[in-house]
Amino acid sequence: MTHLLLEPSLLDSLAGKVAVLTGGATGIGRSTIQQLCKHGAKVAFGDVLEGPSRELESELSPNVHFVKCDASSYSDQLALFKSAHEKFGKVDIVVANAGISIRKDIFDPSEDITQEPSMKEIDINTKGAIFSARIGMYYLRQAGGGDLVLVSSIAGFKECGGLATYTASKHGVIGLMRGLHLTATPENIRVNVICPWMTRTRLVLGIEKGWYERALPVNEPDDVGRAILVCATANRGANGLTHKGARLPFAGKIVYVSGGESYEIEDGIQKLEPSWLGKENSQVLEKGQEYLASDSTSWDESKLS
Repeated sequence: MTHLLLEPSLLDSLAGKVAVLTGGATGIGRSTIQQLCKHGAKVAFGDVLEGPSRELESELSPNVHFVKCDASSYSDQLALFKSAHEKFGKVDIVVANAGISIRKDIFDPSEDITQEPSMKEIDINTKGAIFSARIGMYYLRQAGGGDLVLVSSIAGFKECGGLATYTASKHGVIGLMRGLHLTATPENIRVNVICPWMTRTRLVLGIEKGWYERALPVNEPDDVGRAILVCATANRGANGLTHKGARLPFAGKIVYVSGGESYEIEDGIQKLEPSWLGKENSQVLEKGQEYLASDSTSWDESKLS
């Protein structure tokens, strides 16, 4: 596990950059937009909440542009990115932040099995992130590369009773990072994912009292926003170096945010694979993965000779 700090010397690299973000009206998204603009970036963002979004747009005008956008709608996201490109001329950073949590356990035995449950968490948290990534990468390629930051949750890698659908949706966001970063990095697109623990937003209203009584660590939205900025700036250092001398690119990482601090954990998960999978299994798996990543194979049947 590597403790990550936002390098002040890299913040100037945000000046003139253009970011597109989903879910920017409140909480983590709003804080991220404010921090990006503070350091000279321009931001186009989407949200379904018009009131607070218009207020933020007015507050940070002319460097912020709001487009009403339901992240689960592909056409809405197309319109958001198109509008961003038309207004600011390019896209350098994409933040797939939109997310919801439905506080209802659809697996509770008292639930009516004849009623189809809402899949809105999957639609926004997972499908929305996939849409942002697909469209965003199209525009990042046009700019010669950039950074794609996906926002998951502690629920993306840790079990959590009573939130099965939300947990599945956030696991999917980590799966998206793992499924994209190997092919995106050669295109100069760095894909990373943020996994915040308890963050003081409207999503945690039901658990706050007991959490504080137990003196458990708490994030503010600004803390998670800084973690997003770590991912958006880490690859912009001079001399091919980033945090504490680590080699570029900073890609394919999971950034865990707890108590206001950020930690990279994916490297540790991969390093310990022989311990939890078994040394022999790990060696065989490595050979198979090398084959699957080679130019001699493709999952796409249309590309097979």
